[in-house]
Amino acid sequence: MNAIWDPAAFAQGFWQGVFELLALTIIAAFGTFIFQRRQARYTLREGLIDSINQFAISLYKPRKLYQAIIDQSCDPLANIADASHREARRLETIYRALEEVVAATGQFRVVQVKLIPLYGHDPEIFAFYLAIWRYLKEVRDRMGRSETLYFHAERPDSTDAFYLLIDSFRYRIMLRPFVRRPPGLARPSEAVLAELRRRGDEVYAEFFGGSVKEPTAAGKTAGLVAGA
Repeated sequence: MNAIWDPAAFAQGFWQGVFELLALTIIAAFGTFIFQRRQARYTLREGLIDSINQFAISLYKPRKLYQAIIDQSCDPLANIADASHREARRLETIYRALEEVVAATGQFRVVQVKLIPLYGHDPEIFAFYLAIWRYLKEVRDRMGRSETLYFHAERPDSTDAFYLLIDSFRYRIMLRPFVRRPPGLARPSEAVLAELRRRGDEVYAEFFGGSVKEPTAAGKTAGLVAGA
């Protein structure tokens, strides 16, 4: 009983309790900081995926409409009797589709700004980004020359390699770990840029080189996830 009122024992127990409480507070604060930081990054990643989805949706209609007019397989202007008026409307529709593709391309450009804080200059992520960018540039050029969008041995009944590429890009974004510390605003070194371009060319060749093939195992899984 006397030990309870012993000043030395009381002081020792008091300070021991204070230090334990302080340690628990620090651990809880650190855990909360880590959780909030991770949660913020997950939120940014969801916004990034939403941006990719919106880009894919906005690009679908102008590509398909343009190709249908070029092929005359589903010509929405076929009921116009006047040939000159029909041709004028045809060109107008083509130019409108080109404008929508250009707008979608600008929308995709914003994706890069959202990629870097989450993944830095990850070669795997940016290889897919650059492959998509290269495809968009080629589509714009072909539409500007009124050429078909079936290229690299694609056919009307081929698998849409572009959307397989988009699915694989989105799938990798969901799986890749976040960078520990986002890079600054400085331009990457020429060596890093050269490696990113090289990997981008490899991914582009995988999806568009020669005949269009079925995707790899990762691409198939991406398609399943996207369709889930």
